[in-house]
Amino acid sequence: MSKGPLAGQTILVTRAKEQAQSLSTLIRKYGGTPLEVPLIAFKRPSNLEHIEQVKSELSKYQWLIFTSANGVRFFFENNRPFNNRSRSGVKIAVVGKKTEQMLQQFEITADLIPADYVAEGLVAALSGKVKKGDHIVVARGNLGRPLLIDELRQLGTYVEDLTVYETYWPKVNSTFSDIIRQKPSYITFTSSSTIKHFVKALEQVNVDIATIESKIVCIGPVARKTAIEAGLKVEIMPSTYTIEEMIHAIIAHSKEDIF
Repeated sequence: MSKGPLAGQTILVTRAKEQAQSLSTLIRKYGGTPLEVPLIAFKRPSNLEHIEQVKSELSKYQWLIFTSANGVRFFFENNRPFNNRSRSGVKIAVVGKKTEQMLQQFEITADLIPADYVAEGLVAALSGKVKKGDHIVVARGNLGRPLLIDELRQLGTYVEDLTVYETYWPKVNSTFSDIIRQKPSYITFTSSSTIKHFVKALEQVNVDIATIESKIVCIGPVARKTAIEAGLKVEIMPSTYTIEEMIHAIIAHSKEDIF
């Protein structure tokens, strides 16, 4: 029998297959049982030539911005090491610790990390550093929110909104239906996209969203807003938007539930 503060708790992990392990490992560490059903997946876009062109012309830009670890991975993966940064002079900004850690895997250090791990925090952090007329590359997925691009352009900058990966929804199999009907203790969401697919997946297996009794956990305010708009009651959101803090918030909630 497992021990730990999450012993006896089943937790649905909806992250992409290649990202689920880190969250599942944390759940097991604290005695919980992870149930992995990827509700999101990523692939390379069709604009590879344009991506390479932008990379070859980075000396034209003052800032290179990454809003996710996936953005970093797809921008650098399967390419020559990005060793011309000092020559180009471009500064790098990232949203969140996980994005920073992915950047470090390519032996690159971020120049700016906002205190709030959301686009709004990055805009606030950049507002005193970018100048009117600056050229900025934002490397991100095809479903990124328009807020960051719009706000940067309002500061008078020229923004290259560069799609470096595409998000798609994998097919849902019978495992999803079985798990939902078993009513896991918690359902975790780390992005708005997974919530949107969750809603569609429920429709495919003929489950009314109003019947969901599991505790809904969202990593941050953007996902939380999407979940509420979809009709889900969000009970847990960490104050720091990381998977580690999300697990700690679940642990705190599970202890409260005992009393």
